Amino acid sequence: MHDLASLWIHRRVLTSLARQDLRKTYAGTAAGVAWAVLTPLIPLLIFSAVFSLGLRLPLGRASYVYGFAAAYVPWVLLSSAITGATSSIIGHRHIVKRVPFPVEIIPAEAILVNSLPHAILVAATAIVCAVAGYGHFPEFLLIVYFYACAVVLAISAGLLLSGLTVIVRDVQQVLPSFINVWFWITPIAWAGSQLPPTGRMLLAFNPASYIVSGYRYALMPNVFAPPGRTEATVFWSMAILMLLTGSACFRRLRAHFWDCL
Repeated sequence: MHDLASLWIHRRVLTSLARQDLRKTYAGTAAGVAWAVLTPLIPLLIFSAVFSLGLRLPLGRASYVYGFAAAYVPWVLLSSAITGATSSIIGHRHIVKRVPFPVEIIPAEAILVNSLPHAILVAATAIVCAVAGYGHFPEFLLIVYFYACAVVLAISAGLLLSGLTVIVRDVQQVLPSFINVWFWITPIAWAGSQLPPTGRMLLAFNPASYIVSGYRYALMPNVFAPPGRTEATVFWSMAILMLLTGSACFRRLRAHFWDCL
């Protein structure tokens, strides 16, 4: 609770840090922040073309590109935020070592940086789905809830991985492979309804599955069913456990940051 309270207490510092990193990342580029939106569009179009035109895999009762985009948008936020949070302490070593600073807010900065392009992608996907006749306004408001779920999951993983990365640098090398495997076992390029009952039960223990399924329902309620109460219970149980574990590990490892950075 102390780490969560620190995010609110130092919210202005966190916002300023995210704004500075956003400017630094896209400084000197012609498209600027637009690259944050254009970059995930390339794999989205490639996956949609391969699976819908090449392999012709089914995805609900809608065109493949819509169902895939509705689930891929939250995945971009999750994967980018967790990857950024993992290297956040190392990337801000000059702050950690030189000035008194609430170090626990640094992993959350990656979430703010990726929230801007996420909002643009969500708005664009919602408009396209609505024009195609798949969207419905009241259900669209559920995106706020599932975005909060993604933030909690990213903060939990970020606290744990950012602290471990300072001590064990191999975490940065292993993470891309883990993210790649995690993508394929999450119902993004496929639908969870295609699994047998046992498979759907096991899928509930993948926290990303709850988030992408929720986004898919919020953007396309006429096609996809919402996550059930069991999935919600399993997700929040795992998210709270991860948050407690990540916070405890971060606080214990923080004493070694000065020596390892």
